[in-house]
Amino acid sequence: NEGAEIAKRENIDFIIGLGGGSTIDSAKAIAITSKGNLPFWEYVHGGTGGGKIPKEALPVVAISTTSGTGTEADPFAVISKDGRREKIGIGYEISFPKYSIVDPELTLSLPKNQTAFTGMDTFFHALESYLNINHQPTSDLLALEAMELVNIYLPIAVKNGSDYEAREKLAWANIAGGICESLSGCIAHHSLEHALSAYYPEIAHGQGLIALGPAFFEYIAPQVERRLITVSKILGTGKTAIGFVHALVRLIKLLNLDKITLKDLGVDRDKIPEMAENAFYTMGGLFEVTPVKLSKEDVIKIYERAYDYDFS
Repeated sequence: NEGAEIAKRENIDFIIGLGGGSTIDSAKAIAITSKGNLPFWEYVHGGTGGGKIPKEALPVVAISTTSGTGTEADPFAVISKDGRREKIGIGYEISFPKYSIVDPELTLSLPKNQTAFTGMDTFFHALESYLNINHQPTSDLLALEAMELVNIYLPIAVKNGSDYEAREKLAWANIAGGICESLSGCIAHHSLEHALSAYYPEIAHGQGLIALGPAFFEYIAPQVERRLITVSKILGTGKTAIGFVHALVRLIKLLNLDKITLKDLGVDRDKIPEMAENAFYTMGGLFEVTPVKLSKEDVIKIYERAYDYDFS
């Protein structure tokens, strides 16, 4: 809201978002709010959001310095509400960036952990779009390519951040993941993570996705077997849905992130029922496009499994 007031007062023509997902998402939120007469949260659907639809927005130029959120290729912005445990994604046709500049050189100095966290965010965007009930041929092709690229090149980039080829491949995977989000979208895995990092904002988004990923996809694997078998083949782990989970764990271990459980991240186990309720309250729409019907009790079981997941 403060940024929007400055944009109005200074008669700004467009907003530049230079940085990672939080920066570019903030630029989108400012762009929307600066053209309306309402506080930003009135345009949020879910939680305590007002559910209004913005009619116009300032143009946004997105310049990404990470390869993870896909925000330079989609209309979405994730914003947390001050003083409340609400972390919610919004997206409208008018919030697509007008221009996006993607230069892999801008990611060369990204630290190892941020490289790993954002790269796995790309992976999960692609995977969730592939499983989303609204998946379609174009998003399927891009999702499979993005997952394959992350599987190959993310360990290389984490080991050697100055490897330009790896950074370039991850930059494209990130764009592909963003396009997949625009065409198909994420599923409830992201809802669970938004609740997690709403309660524990010190947990990076990608970090939370990694902590929840094996437990979540292991839980739904029997009901999405055919699609996960295809992903498993792409990742070179055989012909079973559970083979995908093994491939995911293998990738996490290659990135030296196998010590990321909810327990390791300092999550209070007693908060799990609250987080499960929060996931539905704030990001309930993603449950509707998840190919497996999940109840609050199911979500609690997934959180419990992720609490001390065995990566061995």
